[in-house]
Amino acid sequence: MCFEDLLSRLVEEALKKGASYADARAKRVIGVRVEVVDGYLREAKSGVEEGLNVRVLVGGAWGFASAPLSLEEGLRAVEEAVKAARVLKPSGRLELAQQPSGKSRFKADVKRPLMDVPFEEKVELALKVNREMLSYNERVKSASTVYSDALETRAAYTSHGRCSEVEASYVYFLSSAYAEEAGLRQRGFKTLAGVGGFEVAGEASKAGVEAASLAVRLLSAPPPPAGKSTCILDPEIAGTFIHEAFGHACEADLVLAGASILEGRIGQRVGSELVTVIDDPSIKGLYGWTPVDDEATEGRSTAIVERGVLKGYLHSLETASKMKAAPTGNARSQGYANRPIVRMTNTYIAPGDWKPEELMEDTESGLYIKGSSYGYVDTAKGLFSFKCKEAYLIERGEPTKLLRDVALSGLTLEVLSNVDAVANDLRFNPGICGKEGQHVPVTDGSPHIRVKEVLVGGAT
Repeated sequence: MCFEDLLSRLVEEALKKGASYADARAKRVIGVRVEVVDGYLREAKSGVEEGLNVRVLVGGAWGFASAPLSLEEGLRAVEEAVKAARVLKPSGRLELAQQPSGKSRFKADVKRPLMDVPFEEKVELALKVNREMLSYNERVKSASTVYSDALETRAAYTSHGRCSEVEASYVYFLSSAYAEEAGLRQRGFKTLAGVGGFEVAGEASKAGVEAASLAVRLLSAPPPPAGKSTCILDPEIAGTFIHEAFGHACEADLVLAGASILEGRIGQRVGSELVTVIDDPSIKGLYGWTPVDDEATEGRSTAIVERGVLKGYLHSLETASKMKAAPTGNARSQGYANRPIVRMTNTYIAPGDWKPEELMEDTESGLYIKGSSYGYVDTAKGLFSFKCKEAYLIERGEPTKLLRDVALSGLTLEVLSNVDAVANDLRFNPGICGKEGQHVPVTDGSPHIRVKEVLVGGAT
């Protein structure tokens, strides 16, 4: 039985049992994971995971159940989902806006299919990059590499008559190196990821060397001067900021929960007029490519902010109905056992007019910030703090001394309002985004941007 036949039967059964709306999803994933630590193979495995889920709306309450991929188990899931919905007490009447019926099928562009690459070749790549990092410099004391891939087929069918199927392959490669000297320990890392075939990992060796080089160079770098400074943010740290500090606050479920600084601010200025923010799931090859979401809503480019003005939020069917907006194709789930929630896809700051070199030359003094290691955000209060990979002093329009352990913090909307220049060199960076225990592939991006009065700190 094909996915469409199976899922449509389950939705039909849910409606017979009293659901006002129902959808069903199926997913099959064939994956590989390889981890190498300090020259030794820690993990090398491959496997197949598949299953389905059913979601129903009964009397204004949701019911959800997952099951193995079969008609018999699917029918059992329908019964469990309906029972669960009847037990719950809805907070209010929920009527989902009717969506037009339709079918859509998508397949990712691939140059070298994952199934054509021997398992041993994937293992050897991780081992090779790990050895290269360890041999880069005697001060590199530890290194790890992780290779993972997944060939995924997912389908959704809704009681609105919408049916979708996506076949995509994902590749992820992480290189991490630790260097030590005189009691100081520094880390460098680099991630390669995208939707495509084995070619996505084509520059794994280069990325590994870059990670090891950064770890070694940071050993001789001093911490930054503390205080407020004009900062030029490279595409990686600027993309991290727009995803973590701002993008999550644009997810409509957080807005409805009172956990967003952007609640009630549509049509208001939230940043510099130089800033336009877009979420676009349709960009092929990017790690967040989601041509159709897990509610069978086709993805489209959504301008969240236009020239500094908040234009809207990211939506699922439920949040769109509650806020009388159009769904944006941002309902995503980690796997068949997870319910869809509002998630970003490929989120970025649109390019401006400055050339990167002109932006640097125009900055008499400040800091040039590159990359992000980790961070903290509070979307309800609009606060953030990010540890950066590396930074440089800017003196007379040129980056000079390398700095280590640099951290940026502040108020999200204040920083966005203090952007006074945006370059034209948009670049994207892949990552894994976590929310409510679910992790999905995403991409963030930005050109170089310049921000006034950013609070900078560091550790000695």
